[in-house]
Amino acid sequence: MNIEDSVVSHFTSSVSKYPEKWSELEDFAKQAFKPIIERRSRVLELGCGTGHRLEGLSTYYPKLKLYGMDITPAMVKKARAIQPELINFMVGDCLHNPFKGGEFDAVLMYYVLHHLIKDNKKVSNSLREKGFRELLRLLAPKGFIILGEVCVNTAWRSALIFFVSHLLSKFHISLPMLDIGPDVVTNFFTLEELQANFDRLGLSVVSCQIEHYKNLSTWLSTFGSFTYHVIYTLRRKEETTTLSED
Repeated sequence: MNIEDSVVSHFTSSVSKYPEKWSELEDFAKQAFKPIIERRSRVLELGCGTGHRLEGLSTYYPKLKLYGMDITPAMVKKARAIQPELINFMVGDCLHNPFKGGEFDAVLMYYVLHHLIKDNKKVSNSLREKGFRELLRLLAPKGFIILGEVCVNTAWRSALIFFVSHLLSKFHISLPMLDIGPDVVTNFFTLEELQANFDRLGLSVVSCQIEHYKNLSTWLSTFGSFTYHVIYTLRRKEETTTLSED
């Protein structure tokens, strides 16, 4: 089984665990859309999963034209069952999508970049950057990105997690007590690595929410690193006006 197939296998087996409705923990995204709701209409989520975020946006902002793409057919099937008419869901790879450059006023990507994996960490890191560049390619002038990611606190832990998860996936080993699923390899960022990517690609942080997860299974599975779940609103640095002034 290749890496891409292992990702699809993992999320197919866990689709029932993913939510169908908007979570109040994700109000961050709703707030980001408020200043531009009358003028921004086309929104894409790459790695949309079961579509619950887009479903939430359609409820709060029915004028938006919403698109969702996910690599796992079972996720898209469930998403289409939630909102079969209001949202255009499709199966596809976020790095090889059919959309034109500058097509969307907002692009969302939650917890996807650390799943862009090849056989070694250096190449996997380059895939993460390619994911960033694809977000920028799709973004219209004065548009914004909402990015959610999982981070650990040191680069050596990220490297060790990559190595161990890669090894376990080869043998289809899962460790539920440590929140390690079957056939899934992860290449987590550190907060510093994320910021370095923003700087290198000319992205400016408009707002940021950081949630620090502290539980024993997370601490053990990340080799002593409690994880950070982070959500950013990002814009191109040359577009210096704030969302509220747009």
